[in-house]
Amino acid sequence: MRQATFSIRRVKQNGSTFYSIYVPAYLSPTGKKAYQYFSTKADAERRRGELLAATRTESKLTELSNAQVRDAQRALERIAEAGLDLTLDKAIELALPSLKAAGRNISVDQLFTDFSAAKANDWSEASKRSFATSAKTFLKRWSGRILSTIDPDELSAWYEVSFASSGYRAHEIRTIRPAFSWAVRRKLLQESPFARMEGVRVKRQPIAIYTPAEAERLMRSCPIEARAAFALLLFAGVRPKELTRLTWGNIRDGYIHITAAIAKTQQVRNIEMEPNLVAWLASTGTHEPDEPVCPPDWVRKSRAIRADAGVHAVPDTPRHSYASYHLAAHKDLSTLKANLGHAPNSDTLFVHYRAAATPRDAERYWSILPSL
Repeated sequence: MRQATFSIRRVKQNGSTFYSIYVPAYLSPTGKKAYQYFSTKADAERRRGELLAATRTESKLTELSNAQVRDAQRALERIAEAGLDLTLDKAIELALPSLKAAGRNISVDQLFTDFSAAKANDWSEASKRSFATSAKTFLKRWSGRILSTIDPDELSAWYEVSFASSGYRAHEIRTIRPAFSWAVRRKLLQESPFARMEGVRVKRQPIAIYTPAEAERLMRSCPIEARAAFALLLFAGVRPKELTRLTWGNIRDGYIHITAAIAKTQQVRNIEMEPNLVAWLASTGTHEPDEPVCPPDWVRKSRAIRADAGVHAVPDTPRHSYASYHLAAHKDLSTLKANLGHAPNSDTLFVHYRAAATPRDAERYWSILPSL
């Protein structure tokens, strides 16, 4: 096949000069042979260069092997089967970001190392430990795997067989998923496999709370050194870990001041004190501002006190009791969310606590006072 030269012809018409090039049908935008006209020779020369380049590309295509032609045909068929109106060239253009991400060969191990380093200054110590524990479990199965090779169905099946409890499974997914989302934002991955996993349904268990009688029995069983600690758990909903970081200096002006260093989420909040809590704290005497609220050997002592009172020792039961009775008594979700340290848009309180306690029980609960 002779190489086309695309000669430029000078044409005069109505006193004007134009430059024309003959374009064969296989290179014409309309699919028909035609002449193209240009007002300057420079424009015509540029078009001639484009046509020569296209011809060279076309001639290379005639050198494709039969296998390559069949492969291209199959690719076009798959594009059509997907309902897409794309040329093979356009399909490759759209797929290139994903192919480039896959070509980076970032392993899960490297991702977890980089993600942990990036989040080091934002995480609390508890968050660091939680991610490290979940990452260790994840890597027992996925260590060495390239991010782009993890299939959502494969990942979902692994979670299903590895974690019998739906709640445990949901916790593990919530802990690991942000690392993959982080990889997507940094263009290390085209799409997170978690994005196409089916949601995990968690079987919600009724929350455990103390009855007013149990709460009163617990407070009556407290020696004076432990009275303030249990009062803060039951009547202010302080988290158990936060309690161990509190000093008497954090309790003042009718509020319990939870600083960033104390809070689980590093979010500052001030918990409004109920009248019976004020009475219980006053009954313990005076204290120095830097004195810890919890007595020494608190974990062992708190278990023994619960055992003496005959109540179960689930750590979050006092906090659940506080939330349930506060909501039943005051019906004020906004204040309760602020006291507990929940996000304003969280639905946890509505889902878990709205029917957990009756107004009558709430009245009894908030009437628990120290003996005179």
